[in-house]
Amino acid sequence: MADAKDTLEATRLEMRWRVVSLAADFDRIERARGGEGLLATDASIGNLRRALRAVLEEKGNRAEEVQMIFSDLSAPPARSPKGRQ
Repeated sequence: MADAKDTLEATRLEMRWRVVSLAADFDRIERARGGEGLLATDASIGNLRRALRAVLEEKGNRAEEVQMIFSDLSAPPARSPKGRQ
C-alpha cells in the first residue's frame, strides 16, 4: 500500500481538476437566468453543499457520509399483491 504522500501526489491533479470543474458548474448555474435564486433554494444544491462540508471535515468515512447525503432513505412504495393490479 502506498503511503499518504505518494497517494496525494498520484491524485492531487485529478482532485484539483474535480474541484475546479464543480466551481465552474456552480458559476454557470449562477450566471443563468434565475440561477442565484436556484442556488439559494434548490434541495439538490443544498445536498451538494452538505456533501462539500462533509468532504472538508477532518475525519474519516467522508465517502460514506457523502453517499448517505445523496441516498434516498424514504420507504419504498407499497407493492400490490402478486397477480392483482
